[in-house]
Amino acid sequence: MDRDDKILAYLQGRLASRERDQFERDMAADTGLRGEVTLMQSVRGELANAPKLPEPEELWERISDAIDQPDKAANDNRRPWVQLAQYAAVACIAVAVWQVVAVPRLGPDTGSEVFHTASETSDKFELQVKFRGTATMADVIAVLTDLGGTITDGPSALGIVRVSFASETRRQNAFEVLASQKDLVEFMPDP
Repeated sequence: MDRDDKILAYLQGRLASRERDQFERDMAADTGLRGEVTLMQSVRGELANAPKLPEPEELWERISDAIDQPDKAANDNRRPWVQLAQYAAVACIAVAVWQVVAVPRLGPDTGSEVFHTASETSDKFELQVKFRGTATMADVIAVLTDLGGTITDGPSALGIVRVSFASETRRQNAFEVLASQKDLVEFMPDP
């Protein structure tokens, strides 16, 4: 019997009394042998306290149940930008529907009588006005609406806007009113 077999036989109590006595004398003389026996005793103790494995039939049943489970998709193989593109498309469609359906029913914007597109023909009766930087858009729209004026161009790089009127009388009236409002108008050349 080799050394490992003797250690196992000693630990399992399979040695005859004479062999066991001799083995214990060998352990007392050899510290290496004593260390191996101590190590094997601790391993046996750990194995004795370890949880027991299930019976083979029970283990196979658990494995087959796990195999029979429907597969869960680990990845649905869609790129993340596809979902983002879908959200963007929905947003674009919502804005288009809003512009076509809702905006025409809401009526004109505040100041739509004051501003016109550049492609519209302007009246021949115009004034050039530079409003003060402290003037709010609400103040400008209120004054021009009362005077019947429409902003047809500007503001330019210098801040000058061109205001058109339907008649010379209105333009002349607007010139007098705007010239008197120093808190709103910064500069207006003579017509």
